[in-house]
Amino acid sequence: MRVTRATAVVLALVYVFFWVVALNGASSFIPLLAVPAILAVLVAFGVWLNRFMGITPRAQHFAEREDDAPASPSDAAPPVDDESTGSGEAADGSAPRPDATDDGPADASA
Repeated sequence: MRVTRATAVVLALVYVFFWVVALNGASSFIPLLAVPAILAVLVAFGVWLNRFMGITPRAQHFAEREDDAPASPSDAAPPVDDESTGSGEAADGSAPRPDATDDGPADASA
């Protein structure tokens, strides 16, 4: 915890130093230095707005979900070929896909 605070203090001092340099003549730094300040203001406004409206932050959940999804693609059932039924219908009984018809070549010039 102490290293984190020390790092934050050092980064804040470096940021202030660059602002001093930018305000003393290196004006090309100002747009680069303004971006983190603007983002910080936007985030702070969002947090304030949530608290003002009474929205409480949700608790974070890092537990693994237990669902019926297979663990890997190899555990899943193999795909069913539309032409395996032989009736022109898909295996689930739906209408055939337009590209599943066998009317010859798709190119009219052949």
